[in-house]
Amino acid sequence: MKAKKILSALSAVVLGCSTAFMSAACGGDKPDNSNVVGDMNSAYNVPQDYCRTYYEVFVRSFADGDGDGIGDFRGLIDNLDYLNDGNDETDTDLGVNGIWMMPINQSPSYHKYDVEDYYDVDDEYGSLDDFKELVEECNKRDIWLQMDLVLNHTSNRHPWFEAALESARRGNDVNTDPDLSKYCFVRADKMPTGPLEAKWQKAPDTEDYYYLCNFSTDMPDLNLKNEEVRDEIKKIVDYWLELGVKSFRLDAVPWACAYTTAFNEDNREFWTWFNDYCNTKGASVAAAQGWADDSIQRYCYNVGEVWTGTSTVTRFYETGMSNFNYGYGASATDGFMGAVRGQISAEALTSGLQNTQSQILAKNDYALFSNFLSNHDNNRSAGTLTTAVNIKKAAGLYLLMPGNPYIYYGEEIGALGSGKDENKRLAFQWGDWHKQTNDPDDATYNSTQVFGTVKSQTNDENSILSYYRQAVKLRNRFPEIGRGVMSAYALDKGGKLTLSSELRTANNIAATGSVTPINELNRTIAAYKIAHGDSDVFIVHNLGDKEVTIKAGILNGYKIVGELKADGGSTRFSKSNSLVLSAGTAVVLKK
Repeated sequence: MKAKKILSALSAVVLGCSTAFMSAACGGDKPDNSNVVGDMNSAYNVPQDYCRTYYEVFVRSFADGDGDGIGDFRGLIDNLDYLNDGNDETDTDLGVNGIWMMPINQSPSYHKYDVEDYYDVDDEYGSLDDFKELVEECNKRDIWLQMDLVLNHTSNRHPWFEAALESARRGNDVNTDPDLSKYCFVRADKMPTGPLEAKWQKAPDTEDYYYLCNFSTDMPDLNLKNEEVRDEIKKIVDYWLELGVKSFRLDAVPWACAYTTAFNEDNREFWTWFNDYCNTKGASVAAAQGWADDSIQRYCYNVGEVWTGTSTVTRFYETGMSNFNYGYGASATDGFMGAVRGQISAEALTSGLQNTQSQILAKNDYALFSNFLSNHDNNRSAGTLTTAVNIKKAAGLYLLMPGNPYIYYGEEIGALGSGKDENKRLAFQWGDWHKQTNDPDDATYNSTQVFGTVKSQTNDENSILSYYRQAVKLRNRFPEIGRGVMSAYALDKGGKLTLSSELRTANNIAATGSVTPINELNRTIAAYKIAHGDSDVFIVHNLGDKEVTIKAGILNGYKIVGELKADGGSTRFSKSNSLVLSAGTAVVLKK
């Protein structure tokens, strides 16, 4: 596949202070940018591999293409230019180059996590021909489609489960009957005890048959050890990869094989088998379709939902998949949002990410973070962050971290929603009636969407949407950011950046301890280097509400090549070559 040139379309930025501003804020240390400012609009050839900026979309709530109030493929196709218009010269699109679609298979529910037919799309969303057109239009824009694939359970309306119920009603053996053995059935006298005991449901119209249903009685768990089930999974993978899907998001990964919600040998074996098969098939499809490329090491880089602590998330990297970084996303007191809100220090965030990245790379040479702020299962991040400035700071923080960032639809305009699931999956706010979907039927969220719509934000250079566009395009310019290895830095007593690990060693501070007492600015300054191949970038965020000055030190020779401003201000090098950052700004530096 031909590498696509990613060009930043950021507006020209005047660095440094105006004459009036200098006397008020810069003192006598006037900026001298002649030798320290790089090309703010440079272009880079970014490898066209699995490392991408993804947009999570709930098709039902995104855009309505036929006027029935329900989002569909036609609505998504008609609005792809909003996500990526295929033209690197423009700055009116979001710039994402991957889309994760929540489930699109035929299903009786609004959320579609209970699949009736794995080989078709849901009628509400359109036809298979519509989906094929979506693939074609995404390919034109170099957008990779990631499909939500639900494998640990099916709908109770799936033909397999209906056949299994008939076998149970006939009194067939749960261990030898081919239909019953595709699911997790037991007789009453063999009912397991322990943490999953409450997850067994009596099969209707039977005397003593029970089936496992971890999430709902309407969603019976498959027996993923069954060879016939695995053969069918291979066919499902073949079908969608050949249609143009590039990878899969896997739901409820720890629940595979039913016995526990933690990492164990059974689900390790299954997910390793699954990922190995996907990558083998993906390479075959790429070769057959003519888009194989030496820059791509893994042709189906799947990502798993492991909604647990970091220690368990990292274990699942042993299977070959990426996993959502729940230790750093979806939390009001930890991770990206915790750092922005002052619940943890910025340096604790970067040091933690460095340590976690080291752990996952030790388990999987191709390991990438899958970072996010919130998703369809979490209260929306804007409600936690509360202000537009904080929303922007958090966006800049996670979008400029290594790995694959995931933007939950609406996050880029500060969409609000919390409580029950339907309230987290509300209609996307276009501001144009002809695109607008209806909220899910059981949604009850009635708070005002205070940050506005796409229409109200799109031409506002200070809007959340404009900031997201700038942040994504800045990220797209530098292949090091997504693919590189991270080293966290902190400020020493003299105000120079030093490796966080060295500061800890020199001051006898534990790896999990805080280095903030060494320099209070470590509470709000997130600084790190990301190295990839023979190149690196240095990134510094000022998450605080005051201007800061960082002595050159390790930054000698670096130039500012990109910047983000959550609340105006400036980023610059002073005459003495110190880095000066206004409140809420971030810079990308490169030699």
